[in-house]
Amino acid sequence: MRKIVSKCLILTGILILSATTYLSYDVKKSNNEIVDKYEKAIQSSYIEEHKKTPNNINENIPSNIIGILEIPKIDIKVAVQEGTDEKTLNYAVGHFKESVMPGEIGNFAVAGHRNYTYNKFFSNLDKLEDGDKIKVITKDDAYTYTVCSLEVVTPDKVEVLNSKDNDKTITLITCTPKYLGTHRLIIKGKL
Repeated sequence: MRKIVSKCLILTGILILSATTYLSYDVKKSNNEIVDKYEKAIQSSYIEEHKKTPNNINENIPSNIIGILEIPKIDIKVAVQEGTDEKTLNYAVGHFKESVMPGEIGNFAVAGHRNYTYNKFFSNLDKLEDGDKIKVITKDDAYTYTVCSLEVVTPDKVEVLNSKDNDKTITLITCTPKYLGTHRLIIKGKL
């Protein structure tokens, strides 16, 4: 009887690890395909030195994609989709609909997961420091923000989404501590 129980537990462990590995692979593959498609659509649509886009660029860009978020220090290149619902955050990082778009005056706010199964894009966000660069590439332009603050807040501190004066800022939000999510890690950057 013990042997049967032991074998069942080992098999269950193998199945859990296999499922987790597959989900992680699937998310990474899906994101890489979206990023590649988005970048190709932008590259093929730019008109040489003026960087103007013809009217048909939107036909080539995957729907619901605002741009590509790139953070070289922690090796992130991920699609930014509109919305912060669970479905969006499982496969990308999400733009808070109430916040401005990249490069505009105000706060461009983005949320992402850092868990084991689905999206782990923000897993190493806590390694960022003042002065690090955050790049957002859209169909219109590329914007580089410089990290200016990091803080940990409780989930009810929604004022982190607010903007100050005429600043052009970015806010990256994820759960912390990693895999528990009792608080929120907030990274702020200025254009």
